[in-house]
Amino acid sequence: MTTNTAARPRLADASVVSSVRGWPSWAVIILALGSTLAGAAIDGLTVGVLSWGLRIGFYLGVLGAALLVRRGSIFTAMVQPPLVLVVGLVIGGMLFTNIGGLYGTALRIIATFPTMAMGTAAAVLIGLIRIVAQPLRPKSRRSTPPAHG
Repeated sequence: MTTNTAARPRLADASVVSSVRGWPSWAVIILALGSTLAGAAIDGLTVGVLSWGLRIGFYLGVLGAALLVRRGSIFTAMVQPPLVLVVGLVIGGMLFTNIGGLYGTALRIIATFPTMAMGTAAAVLIGLIRIVAQPLRPKSRRSTPPAHG
């Protein structure tokens, strides 16, 4: 039996599953933002205010990004959640609800701070676990020096 090591991605290119190639940083940003905007659209079209759909879309997007991003770009997935939520709130508010101008948008951003904090904490936790579990350099094998006798 032979193993095909050529098909296995480099360590820096692996997703959370080391045998699967990870997504580039720009793609996971689009994933997180698209998921957040999809949740905002569901909220705006069903209840008229940004609520649980936005939150669920945001969580799914940032967690998916942290799991799918290539290991060499994990930092992007760890720092993007606050920006994704703010952009999702502003664009989602403009397209799908009537937030009430700049003041209403600012209040909505402040009100979603717990959502932002939890999504960021989860993405950072997944990123830190991946950094420890998937080091970019193979562990060096230290040989024991010969015993002098």
